[in-house]
Amino acid sequence: MNLQVEPLETHEVRLIIDIDDDTVSKARRDCARTLSKQVRVPGFRPGNAPVSAIVRAIGGEQVFEAEVAEVIAKDAYPKALDASGVKPYGPGAIEEVKQSPYQLIARVPVEPTVDLKDYLSVRLPFPDTTVTQDEIEHQLQLMREDNALVQVAERPAELGDLVEMDVHAYNGSEDAFHTERRRGLVLDDARLGVPGLANLVVGMSAGEDKQATLHIPDDFQTEQLRGKDLQVHINVSRVSSRQLPEINDELAQTASSFSTLPELREDLLKRLSDMKNRQATNEYAMQALDEFAALADVKYPPQFVDDRLKAAFDDFKDDVKENTGLPFEEWLKVQGKTEQQVKDELRPGAEHNGKRGLVMNALAQADHIDVNDSEIASEVEFTANRYGPRQAEVRKLLAEEDTRSSVKNNLLSSKILNRMVKIARGEASTSPADHAPEPVVVG
Repeated sequence: MNLQVEPLETHEVRLIIDIDDDTVSKARRDCARTLSKQVRVPGFRPGNAPVSAIVRAIGGEQVFEAEVAEVIAKDAYPKALDASGVKPYGPGAIEEVKQSPYQLIARVPVEPTVDLKDYLSVRLPFPDTTVTQDEIEHQLQLMREDNALVQVAERPAELGDLVEMDVHAYNGSEDAFHTERRRGLVLDDARLGVPGLANLVVGMSAGEDKQATLHIPDDFQTEQLRGKDLQVHINVSRVSSRQLPEINDELAQTASSFSTLPELREDLLKRLSDMKNRQATNEYAMQALDEFAALADVKYPPQFVDDRLKAAFDDFKDDVKENTGLPFEEWLKVQGKTEQQVKDELRPGAEHNGKRGLVMNALAQADHIDVNDSEIASEVEFTANRYGPRQAEVRKLLAEEDTRSSVKNNLLSSKILNRMVKIARGEASTSPADHAPEPVVVG
């Protein structure tokens, strides 16, 4: 069997497999013999019809030759693939069959390859996570508000009051936003999230209705409402005053377990610092991953993207049903979209995440990063202990193979991202021995 291997730009190969005449003749005889037993030809007993009659009965020469090619390929293709040395990503397909000489031409997707290049040279500045005095004061202000003395006010609403109200805003005939009265809202534009709304409520008393026009500024967060004049209906059901406590030792004792304000400030500093460092590290890890991916030479066949897209699309459909309660087909009608449009929207993200995953796997191999059974057991125990009385139930669930595999993958991802973070910060040794896991969230 002669074989030619042609690499394609799509990270696939074309196998051109020469089949000798004896093999083709035997395949035709075997195929005719098999079909003669399966196909009833008028005037002939099963197994005795001539080849020409069988060919006519199954739809002609083209159909027969397709059957012959399938018989030949079943034996020849695996041998050719093995001889080629190609590592296939997935099943290939016979693209063409040529006669005289007889050739099978197959297209085979190749396993993705990643060249990380000089990945140890990647550097990124780590963001400043210093906690400012303003951030501490903001937390103290929130504590003041959480511990405010609230009393029903027999007067019109003022800025800073707690108001229970129903606000319905319309952009023409469409709903713009709707705020229900189930909980009180502080009359402050920053708290309400809609510039100018608080001033419309000022002066209204409990039981009062109001129709007004609210102009939305051009820099509003919701793009479709920018610069619009909304018609607003406001109904106030209760107005309450708020008396905020002073920021002193008494607030520390009321709002925390500390006795003095300096102790509370010190605790806020520590907690804010920890939070900012966690958030910064998680965001930095994703930035570092993208830097590694941008540096690397990553190649994959179209089927790789198709598989990532299928997984993303399945997840998207599950999310739609969980979040809206609608069957996916109904949701498509409501959105005015087709399934293909959704897939087109998901494809870039699916490919981007797929490339990220390939780079992470390549780094794990390059630096010999892995997760052992002891680490998995520790993580299972740590997770189970968080569920108190349900520990035994959770531990049993975590012992299942699928769940255990998920735990392993999460731990491995954290290790890989931690390694990337240390490299990007210039803190990693050139040896891959430094792999202690840190709390990096994989999004």
